[in-house]
Amino acid sequence: MDRGWWWKFGMIVAVTLGTFWFLIPTYYSLVVMDRDQRNNLALLQERLPAWAPPAKYRLNLGLDLQGGIHMVMRVDTKTALQKRTERRGQQIATYIADKKLGEVTADTDPEKLQLTLTAKDPATMDAIEKDVLATYGDFKQVRRDGATLVLAPDESQTNRFREEAVDQAMLVIRRRIDKWGVAEVDVRKLGTDSIQISLPGRSNPEQAKELVGTTAQLEFRMVDDSNPQFFAQMFQSNPPPAGSNITLADEGGFPQLQAPTREALLDYTKGKVPENRVVLTECIANPMKKNECTSYRTFLLDKNVPLTGESLAGADASVSQMNEPEVNIAFDAAGAREFEKLTEAGVGKRMAIVLDDNVHTAPNINEKIAGGRARITMGRMGARSFNEWLGEAQTLALVLKAGALPAPVTVGEIRQVGASLGDELIKKGSLAALMGLGLVVAFMALYYRKAGLIADIALILNGLLILAGLAFFNATLTLPGIAGFVLTLGIAVDANVLINERIREELSHGKSAKAAVDQGYDRAFWTIFDAHVTALIAGFILFFTGTGPVRGFATTLIVGLLASLFTSIVVTRVIMTYFVHGKNAQSVSV
Repeated sequence: MDRGWWWKFGMIVAVTLGTFWFLIPTYYSLVVMDRDQRNNLALLQERLPAWAPPAKYRLNLGLDLQGGIHMVMRVDTKTALQKRTERRGQQIATYIADKKLGEVTADTDPEKLQLTLTAKDPATMDAIEKDVLATYGDFKQVRRDGATLVLAPDESQTNRFREEAVDQAMLVIRRRIDKWGVAEVDVRKLGTDSIQISLPGRSNPEQAKELVGTTAQLEFRMVDDSNPQFFAQMFQSNPPPAGSNITLADEGGFPQLQAPTREALLDYTKGKVPENRVVLTECIANPMKKNECTSYRTFLLDKNVPLTGESLAGADASVSQMNEPEVNIAFDAAGAREFEKLTEAGVGKRMAIVLDDNVHTAPNINEKIAGGRARITMGRMGARSFNEWLGEAQTLALVLKAGALPAPVTVGEIRQVGASLGDELIKKGSLAALMGLGLVVAFMALYYRKAGLIADIALILNGLLILAGLAFFNATLTLPGIAGFVLTLGIAVDANVLINERIREELSHGKSAKAAVDQGYDRAFWTIFDAHVTALIAGFILFFTGTGPVRGFATTLIVGLLASLFTSIVVTRVIMTYFVHGKNAQSVSV
């Protein structure tokens, strides 16, 4: 055999071993562990062998396969707009007083979403009208009657605010559920003012309702930088327990503890910090997957909370004059005074922005910030593109606004999908997949003889590759996903049928066994490739336009098509080449 054959054979062996290795967390989760422990990633990580992949690389089961909780939350955007109009009236009145333009009273009409400014001195209204309309572009003039100016939110800004209110609620809900440990949560927008939530494996609707319905808490805390070696000294004097995977990482002169899970860090530091300090963690985001943490690191913060998100009036992402993404935040009158005091006392220190006890960022305070407005510069360090940094700034803006969530969120629908239904679907889906696979394997072996057996080997490897690929992407497998799994196996067999029929045709023309195999694969390649590419295009369209089970079907289909290309064109050809070229066969059993 030539060197190229050995290289391909080694690649197939490596892929096969890697496939079995990657399926270990899925096997432990679905077979070894009890049903009620299936979604406990921390427990699964403890059960896994040390050489196994991390627990997060497993195949999740959707709501239709293991049961769980289905919820629909409604976001009261009307109330959100009413509160926003009231806050804007207070801000405008404070702005007019600070600019010494005159004295006004601000009244709001919640039903009409109108703000009425009445000047004590009618002569000052001309200057007030000009300045206010130029400064607050999100409001437009409805009418002017002497000393009275009536404003209303701009329609485009109102529509944008409605969308942002739902986006903020989705972000808060996702973060709260992730904190609960449901990795395969499905949170998506439903209509214009509702959010649909699926919690596979959960069985307590009231607990879910309480968790999701609670308003997020945003806090501004000062980072304790007085002892930069605090965590390093803790790490050296009291080494972490074996198996905790806690390490020490240098973060710009401030050594921080780092670990794959938040719980490991909090358990290790418990009881080891001063009474007036608290340890919180920050998520180190995965650059490849949104909303996923590769690990966590610690922050030592003051226990006192001088400022909360209740004082935050707004936060928006923008681009600075230096063409760098930034987040502009604004506080109400009381918050502005507290923020000014906080920044004046903390010049040169770091201030942590904390949402639900998780540090989101900790910018440095360069100077005292007055006026209730501040800017958080994101910078553009590392290899990420400008759009990625701008996206991070937009996410931070949503996080900040989510802490002072203006829109009430109510439970519109909540129901539990029974576990017996999930078991039944698993059994039926698995039985259908096994029956389909068995019939295909039997047909190929009987009709194409040895060539059919080779195709069966590739088919089994193809199925394992699909499952491993889904586990790698942390996909959630639904019943339509199982249908996609069976469909891709059929497509994979179709490719081998084309190849075997092409080899038969070459043999009927009097070609030798070696020539028939080589030309059979070469001439069938483009037919197989075109068929797979066409199906891949359909799969990607379904993935990017569909939701829920449809995306589960598309994911399975795409992974299966790629696996089919590899097994049908590479794996079977390597095996056939061995039996024909390696053994110098004079005939082909096909």
